Amino acid sequence: MSAGYVLDDTVIHAYAHGDPNVSNLIAVLDARDIRIAVPFLALASSLAGLSEDQRAQVNGAVDNLATIQIATLTTTDDANELADVQASASEPIDLSAAHTVAVARYLDWEIITTDRARWADTEARMPFAISIVQFTDEPDSGNDR
Repeated sequence: MSAGYVLDDTVIHAYAHGDPNVSNLIAVLDARDIRIAVPFLALASSLAGLSEDQRAQVNGAVDNLATIQIATLTTTDDANELADVQASASEPIDLSAAHTVAVARYLDWEIITTDRARWADTEARMPFAISIVQFTDEPDSGNDR
């Protein structure tokens, strides 16, 4: 299905905190030239509360790895896509999740998360399926990678 992946805020947060498995995941995706989208709102929410060193680590990866691209909100089409996701939810969802879903739907890519539970409310509120892959380093964890 995926020609790339969308990273959610949990992956960015784990990378910022030096998670070696997430760092390896990003390195492997980059080495295999698999495209990675980082939604702007997920990036911004992940950067909140980080030290300057942690921010520099995240920004360095985003700015310097050719396979990573920030999915920005710059056009009215972008705003409409985000609004459509928000409007289709049965109850409000946080903007970071909404933007991540909008990017994943637009690109037709799966979302990678380190915390499947983070998506439970969002999935329950959406009238369509969201393709989410939980990244874990635990073996034999079913659908996880």
